[in-house]
Amino acid sequence: METKLIKIIRWTLRVLSGLFIVFFLFMFIGETFFKPESGNAEPMSINSIIQLLLMGISMTGLGLAWKWELTGGIIALAAFIVLGIVNPSIWQFSLLYIYPATAILFIVIWAISKNAKVMNE
Repeated sequence: METKLIKIIRWTLRVLSGLFIVFFLFMFIGETFFKPESGNAEPMSINSIIQLLLMGISMTGLGLAWKWELTGGIIALAAFIVLGIVNPSIWQFSLLYIYPATAILFIVIWAISKNAKVMNE
């Protein structure tokens, strides 16, 4: 049986990742479907498309972590690391560390839950 603390942390991570996903969807819709008010908008570069795709994969991983914590956490974390390789400037924005921290916490909660189940048997 899961402890109350694990349940609270798990639901906190789910709410946090849900907020990230909704925020990303708003940003994605704004960036892809609405043209800027200045008429000289350039098309997205290949690098920007790759970064957007990687963030989408990361958000998908956070969504998958609701059901499969280990798999979703690894997908989200790996996509964020690759994003950091594609665009090293993201490491300068400490607020962005919340995304991989959430993925890491999903993995940690999975490990704690697995250990708790093994110890109860």
